Amino acid sequence: MKIIGITGISGSGKTLVTKILAKLGGFAVETDPMTHALMKKGQPAHSEITAAFGTDILDENGEILRKALGDIVFSDSKKLKQLESIIHPKVAAKTAELISQAQKTGNYKFAIIDAPLLIEAGMHKNCHTCWLITANHETRLARIIARDNITQESAQKRLDSRPGDITLRSHADIIIENNCNDIKALTIKVKNALHSSFDYFNTTY
Repeated sequence: MKIIGITGISGSGKTLVTKILAKLGGFAVETDPMTHALMKKGQPAHSEITAAFGTDILDENGEILRKALGDIVFSDSKKLKQLESIIHPKVAAKTAELISQAQKTGNYKFAIIDAPLLIEAGMHKNCHTCWLITANHETRLARIIARDNITQESAQKRLDSRPGDITLRSHADIIIENNCNDIKALTIKVKNALHSSFDYFNTTY
């Protein structure tokens, strides 16, 4: 089963592209919610993160407060890398497991890995094609603020903590510009990219 890796800076619209691809017959793995699940109390990453960053990031129930953790790592590149060293291997292993299970069903035409850190985690090496979803800075900033209900300053820190598109472009086979909120126009771009990547697809969607 062919695997499409989807990456891009926060606010670019990766998740929307992934949902479109899923409607076109793909099996989607979204690594953001997977990461959140792995950080839950009793899950693999919880104890390691707590040991590394202390109990001040926990709520009264012992769950990790993602905002508190984010305030720490998005202000310190070394701590961000430390967090990623805990999370990346677990996310990569779980992703591979889910795709293997999906392939055995025979129900999907291809798989999609939606991962903002696809390149950094090395998961692009297991993909047949890598797509970069991009948008201008103002659009990304507005989307992050609306999506996560955070301040502009916090949203800017998130953007500043990641390499820009220039770094990611060198790994991309397909680049999709997603500056507007026109779902129909974006769907056309995604379909064209799908056919460009896998020209053996003769299906009419």
